Order: sequence, then structure tokens, then C-alpha cells
Amino acid sequence: MNYRKSMKALVFGLIALMLIIGVVSCGPKPAAEEPAAGEPAAEEPAAEITSITILIPDNPVAFNGINTDTGYEQALGELVMLSLAETDPNGNKYPELAAEIPTIENGGVVFDEEAWSMTVTWKLREDVFWADGEQVTVDDVIFTWDALIAADAWISAMDYTESLEKINDFTFIVHYYEGYIFPDYALQFGGEDFFVYPEHYCDAEAGFYEWNCDDEPLSSGPYILEEWVADDHLTFVKNENYFEEGKPAIDRVIVQIVPEEPVKQAMMLEGDADLHYWPAEPASDIYKESGNAADYVKSPSERWVMRLIPNLTAKGDRETPHPFLSDKNVRKALRMAVDVDTIINDIFLGYGVPVWNDFFRPPYNSCGIPRPEYDPEGAKALLKEAGWEDTDGDGINECHGCENAEEGALMSMEFTIYAEYGETLELAQQLISESWKAIGVDTELQMIEGAVMWAEAEDGGTEIAGEFELDMWDDGYPGTDPSDQIWTFYYSESDWNYGDWYNEDMDAWIDEFYSLDEDYRLEVGCEMAAILEDELPQMLLFSTLEQHGVSERLQGVLPSANDPVTWNIADWTLK
Repeated sequence: MNYRKSMKALVFGLIALMLIIGVVSCGPKPAAEEPAAGEPAAEEPAAEITSITILIPDNPVAFNGINTDTGYEQALGELVMLSLAETDPNGNKYPELAAEIPTIENGGVVFDEEAWSMTVTWKLREDVFWADGEQVTVDDVIFTWDALIAADAWISAMDYTESLEKINDFTFIVHYYEGYIFPDYALQFGGEDFFVYPEHYCDAEAGFYEWNCDDEPLSSGPYILEEWVADDHLTFVKNENYFEEGKPAIDRVIVQIVPEEPVKQAMMLEGDADLHYWPAEPASDIYKESGNAADYVKSPSERWVMRLIPNLTAKGDRETPHPFLSDKNVRKALRMAVDVDTIINDIFLGYGVPVWNDFFRPPYNSCGIPRPEYDPEGAKALLKEAGWEDTDGDGINECHGCENAEEGALMSMEFTIYAEYGETLELAQQLISESWKAIGVDTELQMIEGAVMWAEAEDGGTEIAGEFELDMWDDGYPGTDPSDQIWTFYYSESDWNYGDWYNEDMDAWIDEFYSLDEDYRLEVGCEMAAILEDELPQMLLFSTLEQHGVSERLQGVLPSANDPVTWNIADWTLK
């Protein structure tokens, strides 16, 4: 074989092959790949739009908890609105619109001990803008505060604040009345309820409760409301003007309105939803055992205290004492007959901790008040001592020398819960009713919407109008300071003192509680705890953690006893 001839033939063959490839590669493209005349060239494929679904049971009334506080309003407000400062799950306060938290150390808080007054200077960030491009300034903060005052709304420090003084576009001073101290000043313009509204956008003439800002909010937060279909869903899209670079990580948030608890559980387990807001306790067990489909996350400290709220006046008549709930010995007997451990373990599946006093969270939980005993026979004896006994054998106590009822009147009352909680609360209501029946107290069980129970009187609110006898629901203070909740429930001038209970000593101690001296505040807290234990204006049963069902793919959800679970939604990511 001629080696040179063979190599020459191979070289020519390779050249020919390369020419053929060159012709093919340099020739015209197939017609399907050629853009039509006048059309732009094909763009890179669009990035995938990420989305999560949050489940709530009803339409929010607004985007704040001041109009109506069912809990969902604040949670959705966190998506679109910002505050000056917030609190994390461990109780640490951090700035949001503010450049820093004012303190005595940094000169932001000036305390005049002689006049017993204080001023607080706030400085705002200068890199926060509304979704329409307008800058967020001090004018917006003062505008929001003035709108709340004009609407006769009540929030923290409203009664203690004399004025807000603008220094410049990003600095203002809060002047408090002489003789008043506000210990929770850092959350006066933040926390769970207060959001800053845009002066240039809101219709101030319509007023805080009616203006357009809550139907079509202008966002300064991580998301913008894109669509709201009543009774179905709300859609939020990423705010491209959000001040934190690279956030939020998730493009779209769909808030689905699903009243039925089993439907919400099925959606979570089938991967059709990512956050089940406040699942009933059985759902938490289901999620915990479901493998990777869903899980539940909880706050590091208790928040929600289940409580019995008696109306100490006659239903619908604030001038007349209730026939038997006005007697503190009757209230003590009712509490003695409630088997809290059985409710926690058998109905709430162990998701609860016994609580019997409003001062139950650190550091205000060191007053040494012993836990009340479950003692049905002792309850009967206490009722008899108060003039209530079943002498005719029909199972219902009658008045025999009781304080505020006619002789022979029956010990019967309405016992109401709110519908949104779910089946576990209904079962607890039934068990308590049976326990009270055993000591001669007859109850008519009722269930109404929470939005009705807690609404303003003119809107049909039953509690604030005194149109109830005994309610059961859960509440607890956000943040780290119980001052406002104690004032709200128990101060004589509070509209939300639903039971219409008045105690001069309690009023005086509540006033004393507004101090910057933490050691003294602990002493005052114990004085109030003792009064509440003796008088029982409310009967506290147990507390639960703030907990939510979460899909396996959703990361960064950190429930908090101090704020709605959406407090850090800008940090949430998808796995």
C-alpha cells in the first residue's frame, strides 16, 4: 500500500468534509428561525414567576387592626405598609422606616424627672419611596397620626401625646404631656397596628375609616396589591421600588379566602397552598405527621390566652348589675368548675399551657400567684355561699338571698364563642357548659362571627355595646409591654373594658405602670396581678403558641408573639 498516496487521499477527504460543514453552517437559516421583517429578534426566555398561597378564613376589613381586629388585617398590612419600628420574635425592637430606635443613650429620648415628662426624637431613612415614586417623609407620619386623632381612633400613647413637631423632612419630635411617661414609646408608630399612610394619596376628607387607602393601598412595603376579589382572593405582586435591595425574593403572594378548615388542610397536604394561617390544633398534628407535604411552625413564646369574659352588667343595660356574674364569688366558682387540663390535653391535643393571670409572660410572670384548683364541689359550696342553690331538683340553681337577683331567679345565661376559631373551641365550649351544668349553672350556647363580636357599637358590635352575657375567645398582647392591653381590658375609662368592671386601685396602679423604671414596673405588675386574681374580671384558662401550617418548600417563616407572621415576609424564600 502506498502510504503517501493514502495520506493525501485522507487529507483531501477531510478538506471536502470541512467545506460541506462550512456551507451548511454559513448558509441561510431555516425559515422557522428567521424573524419576520420588522419584528425584534427573539428574547431570552423570561424568568419563572415565583408564587405562594396563604389561606385565611374571611375577607380582611382593612389593612390595619384599628378598623376591626381579627388578626388578618395586620398580617396583610405587613405586605404593603411600613412602620417606624417593629419587634422580632425574641422581643428585640428594630427600625424599619426609622434610621434607628431612639434611646436615652443615643440622645433620642430626653426624660425630665422633675416634670415627669419625656420627648422622643425620631429620624427617618431617606431611601424609602412609595410605589408611585414619591418619597416617604415625616409629613406622612404626622398625616397618619392626625388622621387617627380626627377619626377618634385609639392607639398606643394617644392619650399621652401632646404634639408631633416636624424638624425637617426626615426628623420629628414627639412631645408627651407633662406628668405622663410612655414606656413603649419605641412602638408608638409601629408594632402590630400602626402603619404610615401617604399624605399625597389618601383622601383625608373621607377620614381614616372610610378613605381609599384601605381598599386600594399605595405600597411602601415589599408587595403591591394587584387584585382583590371579595370572598375569593387577594393578589399581591413584588414592589420593585422596595428599599431593601434584592427583596422580596418571592414575586407573587396570593391570599386565598377559604372558610372551611378541612378544605384548608387538604390544600396544604396536596401542595396547593403554602401557609395555613392559624390552623386549628388537629391540623397541627396532621401537618407534623404528614412527612414533607406540610409542617407547622410556632413562636418561641406563648401569645394567645383563652379567656372567659363575663359582662358584669345586665345584657344591653350598663346601669344594672348582672344577676350573678356581677358577684366575684360566682366568677371564682365558675373558674373552679372548668377542667383546664382536660381541655388542653383532650381537645387542644396538648397545644396549650395553663394560664390564670394576665401577667404570664416574662418578665412580668414572677408574682407567685398559685394556680387555681379544679374543684367542682368547692365551686358548688361557693355558689351556695353566694346565695345560689338548686333546691327544687331541676338541676338549675335558684337565687336564695343572692345579691343582685330576685328571689327564685334561675342561674341561666348565654355563653358565646366566635365562629372563626373552629371545632376545637366549640368542643371546649360544650365541655365547659357540661361542667357548669354539674354545679347548677344553665347555659345557652351561641356562636357568632368575630367581626360582629368585636366591631364598633354602631356597626353591631356585641361586646362594646354590652349585648352579651359571657364570651370566650383568645387574646394576648403583642410586643414586650403589657401596658396597653391591661389598660384596654381593665381601665375604667376604656371603651374595651367589655365586662364593665371598675376598680379604683386598679386604675391607680395602671397609671403607675407607665414608667421608664423597669424594676418599679415589675412591682406594680404584681400589685395589679393580685387585684385581678381577687376580683376575676376575666377568667383566664390557658395560652397557646402563635403557630401556622407551612408547606415544605416555603422557607424563612418565623411566627412571633409580638407581630403577625408576615412581619418578615420580605425575607421569605422558596426551596
